[in-house]
Amino acid sequence: KYDRDLTRKERRSKSTAFIDRPNLLTLYRFSGSLLIGLLLHTDIFTGLAPRIRKTIASARDFRIPAVFLFIANYSNSMALDRIGIPLTYTSKCGIPLITALLTFILDGRDALPGSLTLSSLLVIASGIALASWNSPQFETFGFICALISCTTQAALNVTSKGVMKRTMVGGSEAQRSMVSVAFVISIITVVFTKFSKYASYKWNKTIPSDKSTMDKRKKSKKTQFFPSPPAWISVFAILAYHVEYSLSFMFVRLVEPITFGTCDAIRRLSIIVSGQKMFGGANFTNMNLVGIALALAGALLYSITNAMNL
Repeated sequence: KYDRDLTRKERRSKSTAFIDRPNLLTLYRFSGSLLIGLLLHTDIFTGLAPRIRKTIASARDFRIPAVFLFIANYSNSMALDRIGIPLTYTSKCGIPLITALLTFILDGRDALPGSLTLSSLLVIASGIALASWNSPQFETFGFICALISCTTQAALNVTSKGVMKRTMVGGSEAQRSMVSVAFVISIITVVFTKFSKYASYKWNKTIPSDKSTMDKRKKSKKTQFFPSPPAWISVFAILAYHVEYSLSFMFVRLVEPITFGTCDAIRRLSIIVSGQKMFGGANFTNMNLVGIALALAGALLYSITNAMNL
C-alpha cells in the first residue's frame, strides 16, 4: 500500500531513497569528482586508460589521506544534518590549532613557526567561533561528528602534504587518487548501513508487539523516505566540491600545512558571511561582527609575523 501511495516523481527517486542524507551527499561528491577528474580532459578518449592506471597506482600512496578525506566529509555531513551550520562551523575554528599540534607531533618543534605566529592562530580560532555562533542546536552525537571532522580535516592537510611532497604528484592528480579510494569506502558504508537497517527491521519484525507499537513503526517507515534532491542541485554540489578540493590540494603543495589551515579557516569565515547574505537568516549580532573583525585581524597578524619569522 505504501508503494501505491507514492507519486511518480517519488518512484523515480526511490532507488536512492533508502540512503540517508549524509551518505548520499558523500557518495555524490566522491563519485562525481572522480568522474570529472577522469573525463574532463582534452584527450578524453585516448588518455582515459592511462589516467585510470595512474590513478590506481597513486591511490596506494594516498590511502591514508584518503581515509581522512572520507571521514572528514562524512562526519561533516552528519554534523550538518544534526546540528546545522552554526555549531558545525564553530568547531571548524580548531583546524589551524590541530594542524599545528599534528605538525609538532610528526615533524618536531623546528617545523613550527614562531611563538607570535602561533598565537595568531588563537586569535583566528576565537574570531571564527564568535562569528559563527548563532543560537546553535546542541546535540551530543552531532557535536562529536563535528569535532571528528575538524580533527580529520587537519590530519588530511598534514598527511596529504607529506605524500605529495614525497611522490611529486600534482594537486588535481592527488585529488583524483584520494576520491577514488574514498568512493570505494563510501560504497562500503552505504551497503553496510543498508544491511544494518534491513537486519534491524527483520529482527524487530520477529518480536511480538502490540498494535500501538506497530503503528509507530509504520509511521516511522514513512517518515524515513527522503526523495533525491533536484538534479541541478546535485550537479552544482559535485562541481563545487571538485573545484574546491582540487584547488585546495594544489595550494597545500605550495605552502606549509599550518599556513594552509589558516587560509582554510578564513575561507570558512567567508562561507559564514556570504551564506548569511545569500540565503538570509538571522542578522549578525554584535558578537558575530566582533568575531569577523577578530578573525581578519588574526589572519593579518599571521601573515605579518610569519613573513618576519616571529
